[in-house]
Amino acid sequence: MSMYVRKFIDPDPSTLNDPVAVVGLPGIANVGRIAVETLIAELNAELLLYLFSDEFPPRVLVRGGISEIPKSALYLYRAAPDEPHDLLLLTGDYQPETSRGVFEYSDFIIQKLAGLNVKTVIALAAYEQDYHTFLNSYPAAPRVYASASCEELLGRMSAADGVVSMTQGVINGANGFIPGWAATMYDMEGGCLLGETMGVIKADYRAAMRVLEVFSSVVGVQVDLSGMDDHVHRVEEFIEWAKKEILERQESQEEDESARDRYIG
Repeated sequence: MSMYVRKFIDPDPSTLNDPVAVVGLPGIANVGRIAVETLIAELNAELLLYLFSDEFPPRVLVRGGISEIPKSALYLYRAAPDEPHDLLLLTGDYQPETSRGVFEYSDFIIQKLAGLNVKTVIALAAYEQDYHTFLNSYPAAPRVYASASCEELLGRMSAADGVVSMTQGVINGANGFIPGWAATMYDMEGGCLLGETMGVIKADYRAAMRVLEVFSSVVGVQVDLSGMDDHVHRVEEFIEWAKKEILERQESQEEDESARDRYIG
């Protein structure tokens, strides 16, 4: 895999305040990407670098008439005086397309973070539920599932309201692999916060907001999430519509089965 970097700022690692890295690449319902892009916007984080890879699709993305090559981006937020950590924020247009690409991309990213004295990497992503499980708990706030490379970090994440420690399972893709690789190969702390969602939701701002509430409490950063309210409301309207559609479909199926039961041939 070939990697290409375009740097904009090259901060002195000694000036960073116990930095924590947060990862949110595209995935199920785009929960992680929405969460990290919201942090970048609300915290006015500085762009450090763009990362280009031949593991990203060979296409040009057009937004408002402006074309761009697919990329990842790393940002820096310098903490306020009453906040304990600077943040390094990674997001992007795509994840690597192959297993080998995920390994090499993850190692490249963690090397960059290690050079900036990062000791903890937390990924924000999605925990996909089936329709029945998800809708049976709605409208309660989405649960956030936590996993970590050590008991200490898991305890800090699990202490937040509405957080459930994962007992078993698999986290697919770079969002889960990056913190795992950081812990395994670079002796960092690595963790994941996964917001409960349904795969049919294309952009789950509701889950992303809940994940951000937990993340901000874990790392001690202050962020205004009110700008997400309208997006969250639209997601809730979609969930209500989906719930109604699924119930009507179930009732129709039950009526069909009942009619077949009455048929005598």
